[in-house]
Amino acid sequence: MRHQVQDGVDAARRARARDDSGWHPIMATVELEPGLWHMITPTDVRYAIIALLTIRGERGYRVVTWAAASSDRRLVGYFRTLRAASAAGHQNYLRGLGNPGPPNGR
Repeated sequence: MRHQVQDGVDAARRARARDDSGWHPIMATVELEPGLWHMITPTDVRYAIIALLTIRGERGYRVVTWAAASSDRRLVGYFRTLRAASAAGHQNYLRGLGNPGPPNGR
């Protein structure tokens, strides 16, 4: 299947038109030092850590859940862009807010 460049341009325009908030999870990141970000809620609760790293000459980002002790952190994943890393960290946080069981607790 072959696509035209205009198809991508049109898809991006449609995506921007649907998102009227202008907010992305990357806006929840605070860079504490070069290459290290904490994701923080508006009430100052830390929920993820993003680190820039290089593996075999390729740069990327590693996302882990936030915990005071490094041994208590869980890996969320590895990503090629900060935008994708922050989206994954935020989705992981949101999943933890809901009820993990069946509806009505049954």
